[in-house]
Parts: sequence; C-alpha cells; structure tokens
Amino acid sequence: MSSIDFLFVEDSINDAHLVERILKKENLSDNYKWLKDGSEVLKYFFDEENPTPKFILLDIKMPKVNGLEVLEKMKNHDKTKDIPIIIYSSSTENSDIASAYAHGVNSYINKPDRYQEMKELFISLFHYWLKFNRNADYGKAS
Repeated sequence: MSSIDFLFVEDSINDAHLVERILKKENLSDNYKWLKDGSEVLKYFFDEENPTPKFILLDIKMPKVNGLEVLEKMKNHDKTKDIPIIIYSSSTENSDIASAYAHGVNSYINKPDRYQEMKELFISLFHYWLKFNRNADYGKAS
C-alpha cells in the first residue's frame, strides 16, 4: 500500500482551510487528505484500499462518529493500530484528554487561538512526525 504524509480529520471547514493555508505557505506538505468526520475515516481504512498516512491529525468533537470512537476502533484493529494518531482539538477537558490516552492516542494537542501559534505548531508537528519520527512500517526517517 502506498503512503501519504498525513490524514487530517476536521469537521470545521474554516479550520481545514486555515490548516491548508499554513501547509502551502510554509511548504510543509501537499501530500495529505482531508476528511470531514469520523465515519469518513472508518470508510477510508476499512471499506477501501487507500494510502496509509504517516500520521493522523484527528479532531474529537465531530458529527456522526466522534474522534474518540475513531481512535478506539483504529487502535483495536491490526490494519491501523500502529498508525500514529494525534488528537487536535479545542477541548481542554481533562476527561477528553484522559480518554484519548486511555484509547492509545500518541499525542494530544489543543488548537491554538492565534494564527502565529498555529503556524509554529504545524511547523513543529511536521518536522517531528515527517522528518524525525521513525515508524516500523517505514524503517527510517522520512
């Protein structure tokens, strides 16, 4: 199966467009897929053969199937359990954070309020997950 840099799961069109703007402006990635809700993620992995992302950036509060449900299903399935998943949420609730880690999330990040902070966050995220992180499936830093 081929690979993409990351899968971005976000139901807010405005947030998705802002992230896309940062990715293009900072030349971070043009090799990604945006999905609008948790049911699209499950369909992406379990109904079709699609490229495997190097990581998933996943919102929690989404319609249809929320991020915690997606996280639980993916971490409990052999096909997807090793894909790094980062929660990217506006929720600062301890219960959401604890639940995410209990379900096997690799990292939990709060959405920044300001553009500059968001830009710095994405630059750091992409340097770590795409440049420095080693994944057993890929065998080397990408």
